[in-house]
Amino acid sequence: MKNLYPLFFLLFFVSANYAQQSPQTLLVDKAYLYDSEEWTDFTYSGKIIFSTNPTSEEGSLRIGNYDFLYDFCDGKAKFANKATYSAAEFSHPRKVSVTTDKQGVVNSTYEGTLIFQSDRDYYSIIAIVTILEKNGYILGIKMRQKEGNKREYAFSTKPTS
Repeated sequence: MKNLYPLFFLLFFVSANYAQQSPQTLLVDKAYLYDSEEWTDFTYSGKIIFSTNPTSEEGSLRIGNYDFLYDFCDGKAKFANKATYSAAEFSHPRKVSVTTDKQGVVNSTYEGTLIFQSDRDYYSIIAIVTILEKNGYILGIKMRQKEGNKREYAFSTKPTS
């Protein structure tokens, strides 16, 4: 019986650790646009969806919404299939900074590549993404291009469940 206790605790810790690493899908509650030194509410048709995958690099995201992604890239990509704007992958993130505010919200800023890819269509840009987290939950996301347009996008998110 004594040999079962360590096995039980090992099983408990492994399952608790695995539960914390589940993929997270987030719907955008509200979208904001910072342009001309002013934040404004912004509405896109359809839902903006962010998803994370614990097996990917820290800071990696998958983003889905045609209108937002088209706006983010200023429509510069000339895709043969316009549906390629429907989803993009923020990959190869490099952590630039981490700060914690007075409420305990951790702001992790990453620089990485936003990649659009479908069949023969491919387009990428360098983006700066800040993920706002508290107690393991993503509260919001901010995005902007590293170079080019100076607009910044901010989103408050809620998990899908």
